[in-house]
Amino acid sequence: MLENYLIEICIIFVLLVLLYFFVSWFCRCNTNEKMLCTYGYSDSDGPNTWKYRFQIRGENQSPINILSVCAVVVPAETIAPLDFTEEYHITPQDMKLLNDGYTVVIYSTWSSGQKPTVCGGPLCDEYKLFSMRFRWGPNDEEGSEHMIDMRRYAMELQVTYNKCSCKCTDMVKSIKSCAVIIISYMFEVTEVDNPYLETIIHGLRHIQNPCCSYYIRPVPVSLVAPMFTRRYFSYLGSLTYPPCTEGVRWIIQPEPLTISAHQIRQFRRLMGFNGYILNNTRPVQNANNRDVIFYE
Repeated sequence: MLENYLIEICIIFVLLVLLYFFVSWFCRCNTNEKMLCTYGYSDSDGPNTWKYRFQIRGENQSPINILSVCAVVVPAETIAPLDFTEEYHITPQDMKLLNDGYTVVIYSTWSSGQKPTVCGGPLCDEYKLFSMRFRWGPNDEEGSEHMIDMRRYAMELQVTYNKCSCKCTDMVKSIKSCAVIIISYMFEVTEVDNPYLETIIHGLRHIQNPCCSYYIRPVPVSLVAPMFTRRYFSYLGSLTYPPCTEGVRWIIQPEPLTISAHQIRQFRRLMGFNGYILNNTRPVQNANNRDVIFYE
């Protein structure tokens, strides 16, 4: 009788272990963007290994170091300004933070069903907001992925958009059909907290572990990622994380936003799949004579 009982306990234990690994795998791989989930930022699985592990090819990889003196200047009167819709000013119905094991991603929905969109500038179509994700590093001097005139910033916010006519929710497939743009913002550290980030900072304590999500008090997107019409860089690149698919139109806002040292430390306290997320940036890639355009 005791022997049967012990066997049942062992079977239950094995099943629980298998269930744990299955849930961990499912949670790790089943994010909204369905990206590969077997990479990291350490020496053993970091960016230096990606080209071998994911067979990354191509000459248009991101991020890059943007040299303003080398940019092709497009005068303001020759092209339409960027045009952001009024949904940027409207508070979303829901705003969710997700710790995907690598970074913090924000997803939002609006009661009207309409998402903020952008057009104009180098864009030939209208693009709708998909997600926002943050990049940071181990200290306040090296957190952005892109560099501007050899300078890195404390943090980078990358706002991803899908072409409005594109019905695909798979990021890689969308990129291959030239349906993705990313608008990027730099953050520099100041002594004063950024009040527009506070609702996000307070929500981080609820997503300390990978695969955790939390609904924060919604704020208009325009407060987190301000709208602008001119004086920005643009170039053709790729995703900055595996599979690093090329075909992404990047728009870089060079005027930095602010974040305090205290606020950015809260991001470094998040746990990823391999410990604390102290760095989630890919080093700059060779520009390979690509045109970087500055829209005055």
